[in-house]
Amino acid sequence: MKESTFRRIEPIVWVAYLLALIFSGLLVYQPLPNEYDAAQHELLKSHIESCGAEGIRTCQVPDKWRDKKTGKIYTSEQFAGHRRSEAKRIASATFAYGLLGCLFFAYSCVVKRREKFFTAFGKALLLNIFASVLMYFLV
Repeated sequence: MKESTFRRIEPIVWVAYLLALIFSGLLVYQPLPNEYDAAQHELLKSHIESCGAEGIRTCQVPDKWRDKKTGKIYTSEQFAGHRRSEAKRIASATFAYGLLGCLFFAYSCVVKRREKFFTAFGKALLLNIFASVLMYFLV
């Protein structure tokens, strides 16, 4: 592909790449049914944790809640395994989707800067690994 053609389509590819990520819902946490929801559950027990950027804010974390319709009581321990599996799923999805971006980035470096493909790919891959690990701990 010629450099001039590539420069014209590159922004379109990056926008499509980001929009596909946003609209696919690939990285959205998928809660289990009956995981705490203030609209349908009554909070029975909770604790306070620091949260937000740099832990400045505090958040109320539910420990035990009752379903308003059925009266069944749930605890946070019942859902801990699901949170871990969702963290792994989101991190691996971030890595897999990021590989597409790494490949395109490396190709763009070859076309625009005449950089070696694997050098550019290696740099992008390090960033992709960092993003995946970050997503694992944020979920």
